Amino acid sequence: MNLRQLRYFTVLAEELHFGRAAQRLHITQSPLTLAIQKLEREVGGRLFHRTPRHVELTEAGAALLTDARSILEKVQSSLEAARGLVSGDSGRVRLGLTPEIALLPFLATTIRAFSNRHPNVCLSFHELRSIEQLKALQTRVIDVGVIAMPVSGQPPGVVFTRLLADRLGVAMHREHPLAERPDLSIADLRDEAFICYAGSPGMGIHERVLRLCAQRSFTPRIVQEAGEIATLLGLTAARLGIAVVPAALSFLAIPDILFKPLVDEDAITDICMVSRAAEADPCVSSFRQTACLGVGLASSTPITQRI
Repeated sequence: MNLRQLRYFTVLAEELHFGRAAQRLHITQSPLTLAIQKLEREVGGRLFHRTPRHVELTEAGAALLTDARSILEKVQSSLEAARGLVSGDSGRVRLGLTPEIALLPFLATTIRAFSNRHPNVCLSFHELRSIEQLKALQTRVIDVGVIAMPVSGQPPGVVFTRLLADRLGVAMHREHPLAERPDLSIADLRDEAFICYAGSPGMGIHERVLRLCAQRSFTPRIVQEAGEIATLLGLTAARLGIAVVPAALSFLAIPDILFKPLVDEDAITDICMVSRAAEADPCVSSFRQTACLGVGLASSTPITQRI
């Protein structure tokens, strides 16, 4: 029994007329008759009652028809799914994000553009810190990550693509003495109490802030660390200190919190897309391409870490 026999059998069962069935299959009646006869020999009994003027299914034929339709539908579904995976029109992409990067406008634009182009691809989101995303890539928990640089070294098998430079700003209580300053620079923060992201050494905004301060010949006085942006801003609202955060957070309306941009040219952090170097999934490749095009990159550009 093969798929061709099942298809011939199903069409004849629907038409109950050899001539019409052959016409629908774009063959002559002879190969259709031979195929049905061979199938009946394999089954060991008749599938159709046939007379010169009438064709009808036997009990065995009716039972086989249900399974035959199911088999043909499953084969067609599997074929379409395989074609979709090969073309990138179906499948899934698991995306890693930090809470801060999830607020950046380019990400919403990228997700919307990708979903419009690939409506049958499932996007799932995993909120992970930068270092956790790198590990999740290597263990295949996620397919693409978006992190803030710098990072200490580059794990083997992971590709870094610089997407954009995100400006940094300062979050403070509205009654903080610096709130009245028209311009604010890193040097102005020398004597302030810092609330910082609880980051691993050499990772993300935490490391960037340390480097910016070191270049101004001071070490920030860190009084609290927070793992989540909500906690960090809550501690800032409690007047425990100031926090250096992505300037994109400035559009958030939070009681008692004021966001002020930093005027220093180097007060930025690189936002980078990370993915597996040997990734062959066309859905993942399409997402990477969409992200690059969304920020004006013609293709993936290897990153040079900003010191």
